[in-house]
Amino acid sequence: MEKEEDTMRETTTAKEMPKTFDFEEAEPRLYQWWETRGFFKPEIAGPDAEPFVISIPPPNVTGALHQGHAMFVTLEDLMIRYERMRGRAALWVPGTDHAGIATQLQVENMLRAEGTSRERIGREEFLRRTWEWKAKYGGQITQQLRRLGASCDWDRERFTLDDGLSRAVREAFVRLWDEGLIYRGPRLINWSPGLQTAVSDLEVERVEETATLYYFYYPVEGAPVQEGIPVATTRPETILGDTAVAVHPEDERYRAYIGKTCLVPMLNRRIPVIADEYVDREFGTGALKITPGHDPADYEIGERHGLEVVNILNRDATLNENAGPYAGMDRFAARKKLWADMEAAGMAIKTEPYTHIVPVAQRGGELIEPMVSTQWFVKIAPLAEQALEAVRDGHVRIVPERFEKVYFNWLENIKDWCISRQLWWGHRIPAWHCAERAHHRGARGPDRVCDVRQRRDRAGPRRARHVVQQRPVAVQHARLARRYARPAPLLPHRRDGDGV
Repeated sequence: MEKEEDTMRETTTAKEMPKTFDFEEAEPRLYQWWETRGFFKPEIAGPDAEPFVISIPPPNVTGALHQGHAMFVTLEDLMIRYERMRGRAALWVPGTDHAGIATQLQVENMLRAEGTSRERIGREEFLRRTWEWKAKYGGQITQQLRRLGASCDWDRERFTLDDGLSRAVREAFVRLWDEGLIYRGPRLINWSPGLQTAVSDLEVERVEETATLYYFYYPVEGAPVQEGIPVATTRPETILGDTAVAVHPEDERYRAYIGKTCLVPMLNRRIPVIADEYVDREFGTGALKITPGHDPADYEIGERHGLEVVNILNRDATLNENAGPYAGMDRFAARKKLWADMEAAGMAIKTEPYTHIVPVAQRGGELIEPMVSTQWFVKIAPLAEQALEAVRDGHVRIVPERFEKVYFNWLENIKDWCISRQLWWGHRIPAWHCAERAHHRGARGPDRVCDVRQRRDRAGPRRARHVVQQRPVAVQHARLARRYARPAPLLPHRRDGDGV
């Protein structure tokens, strides 16, 4: 004991204390000492200690430290250290999110610089390159969390593509499927032409843009062009997808037009004039072109009136065959060409500058196109009601209280959530297509897909003929945000869950 004290005394006198605190030297040294001594592990509190656990909100594996990270790390570290000092078995579980869109963008940019693409190298090679990229560049954010002093148990670090979390994703999907809260069908979604995927409302940013408002006459069947209904739009190319013209039922200017037929400019497709109270009589001309396939408000109007939904866009935002002579053109090139043709036909009235809010992709930055597409969705209303009730009855308290209004407004107006993504990096949705019965089923593996198959398996005959087709879908993370990729070939039933 005396020898140890002498050694400590010699060490202290041998090194002069610096005049200023060198945090760049001291903080990593102290943190490494804390970590190697096991001070961040819950076991240090003893076997009988009461547990206290926080799972870190996983930052993106592609991420770099920002103020949001600093804020939540500070708050959670305070809670963990406080409970640790109280003698509880405090565990802060660290981890990172695989960040489907962000990571895939990084790897696709890398491939583009090499003169190739994910389509050229194929799915398996793309995934191999992505795991390689993650191993090389994915640790920056965790090192930065260490520099903040986050007292996580790094031996328990998780990644959202780990086997255990992958099983949890499948389990959550199947439970929601079994409860009737997940379905597949056509709905209006946010389509990112640059990313080639649907994105959720949370992945869309609203930015102000100075655009052009185009005024034109919507031709009425049997009347001269200049006697048509004046309409204004910021997106003339969507005229090609119109399925109605709407006016307010009490607007004297247009009441005589209700029930008549208009002709879509340059296509001469016949569409009705309808009355709807949604129309703002003070905006523009007081009449609206209705494009259910490419506008959220128009989609709802179309559902109320049973209007046809016409999609005029391909996945890359070029126009498809429904655009007639403009098929194959880029959306913005088609805008210019169509407007020039309408001017030549005497339909154009005027243009004027117009400032409005437009949706852009949070990751890619390009203009989002609302588009009707067959995707996977979660029925939000039943889940939202539970979340609302938890706050109303005081089970959950929002601080500061004024943000309750924001919370209620969001959940009371939320729509069914698109959870599918056309990505290769991520979990495949555990849904299979039964080729014999032509239906989908959510399952933990293909051996549990179809009740008819199971009965026939027990009976013996036709087993070899009954197959399922897995439709691979990429999942964003634990909230089950997913998206269709491309269909896989027909697969026989397997007991090992191959392809999940």
